[in-house]
Amino acid sequence: MSLLFFTAVSMSAVAAPIPLEAQSLISKVHVAARKKDIDTLKKLMATEFVWSFGGDGDAEQAIQAWKADTSILKKLYRVTGQDCVKKNNQFIECPKNAGTNYRAGFKQTSEGWRMIYFVAGD
Repeated sequence: MSLLFFTAVSMSAVAAPIPLEAQSLISKVHVAARKKDIDTLKKLMATEFVWSFGGDGDAEQAIQAWKADTSILKKLYRVTGQDCVKKNNQFIECPKNAGTNYRAGFKQTSEGWRMIYFVAGD
């Protein structure tokens, strides 16, 4: 009986699972970042996309910046290859416990799951 109690407590402490559609999107972003496939990444991003805390909120601006400095894609590849977490039932962030380090956010939109940010800092 104690085993059943322990299992029930452990299961309730587990974070909400990440939907399969979101997992698929994160995997596609991960592969595209490894290949430096900007065209595919653009298709996986929301139009309103945060990539800088300087007020920029546009996927096209992010794409142009990434074309100019493809080393950022290595960071995107790294974070999307780590465990992700569902945050506030609103979006998913990779990696979990990123703090102010590089992190990518994903949200379900009217067009399906999309990457909504890739930032570092506060």
